Amino acid sequence: MKKLFVVWVMLLPLWGQLHAQEKILQGKGFWTLFDSLGDGTPWQQQFADQTGCIFYPKLNRRYISYGGSDSAPATMNGTLGRAKLLVALKDSLPIDIIMISNTNDMNFTDPDTGVEGSIDDEPWMQGSKRTAAKSVLESKEAAKAYCEKNLRKILKATPKAQRAAGNMLVFPYANPNRHGNRIEIIAPSKHGGEICFHVGRSPRVNLTLPAGMSVAQTREWLASKFYGAGWSAVDNGDNSFTISYYYDKNNKVWVDTKESGLQVAVTDGPRVEEYVVFYTGKDASGWTKSCNWTDKVSLWSCYKGLMEYLKSNLPNTEIYWFMPSYFNFDFNAPEVLRADGSFDEEAFEKTERNRKWMQLSAVQRAIAQRYNCRVLEVGKYCGINLKNVRDYYLSKDPHLKKEGYAQWSKALYEIFKAGKWE
Repeated sequence: MKKLFVVWVMLLPLWGQLHAQEKILQGKGFWTLFDSLGDGTPWQQQFADQTGCIFYPKLNRRYISYGGSDSAPATMNGTLGRAKLLVALKDSLPIDIIMISNTNDMNFTDPDTGVEGSIDDEPWMQGSKRTAAKSVLESKEAAKAYCEKNLRKILKATPKAQRAAGNMLVFPYANPNRHGNRIEIIAPSKHGGEICFHVGRSPRVNLTLPAGMSVAQTREWLASKFYGAGWSAVDNGDNSFTISYYYDKNNKVWVDTKESGLQVAVTDGPRVEEYVVFYTGKDASGWTKSCNWTDKVSLWSCYKGLMEYLKSNLPNTEIYWFMPSYFNFDFNAPEVLRADGSFDEEAFEKTERNRKWMQLSAVQRAIAQRYNCRVLEVGKYCGINLKNVRDYYLSKDPHLKKEGYAQWSKALYEIFKAGKWE
């Protein structure tokens, strides 16, 4: 018995070290800046439980990871806009670890030529956004023509307080081929209160309307809200804004203003889209110079702006680029199936989606390297491959089954435990 006691005493420090290794991120605040692969998925909480880090699921999944989004420069609920929401939390919640991923950025990727631009493009980070036309224009061509004709006048008339790097001017235009819901502010709310948006099949969107806003302030405030994955809201420049889904499902919107006193009118109409020009000057001094305005900002510029923004505002935060497994293809497509029902790896690699993903992930790795960020090769270490993909994915779906997300969390734990980041 005495010998067993001595052995136990000798092993106690080792047990303590082992226990510490099990909770390798104890007390660290963990956040994911993702699209739908981090919105409402179980792997973050599983990873937090395994490592001991702190995760805020409701806050992260509603405002920081957002389904249907990408890193387009003008999208306020995209990667750049949500990074600003995350930074706004730094004085109230711990932000020790951020993981970044967005597979929807394949929207900007050609399967053969990759992403337009280069890593030498100037960084651009999103600032404020202001509608510069007084009504919806009839087409994108009309919006662009209006901008070109009136830009100098608009720039000169812009108050100095609204001149800053990253700011945008918006010229709304109608897309008659898509359905939208126009919401006109008839009368603002004097005392504020709860209101509720019913948006298609999406969950209800409950908002707390501030008191004392004017019609214009109410319109701008409502148009800035997030209405659910796939939904967008565009300020029409008059007393209205338009909500629409990313493809035409003829989704209806209605608003329950409850006891707020807000009065609105909702009517069907065309989807409203945005022609946007971006200010690329370093500060307000070049605001009126036309050379500092462009209607194109590359994904390279957005990624670089994102990294510099996060690093300057969160200097002590560890930032990781998360490389997921990606198997979004038709399991029954004859071009990828062998006679025995297995998948042809070479044929899969040639599919357009896979080639886009390879191009995009190469860009993200290059950005990570430029800014000395670690890369989490979850797809490499999670054990999901073409031999077992049916166990973890559904056909034609980028999202995983719960078993697949469990593989992600396990792989992440092992990566952090062994320091296998790249």
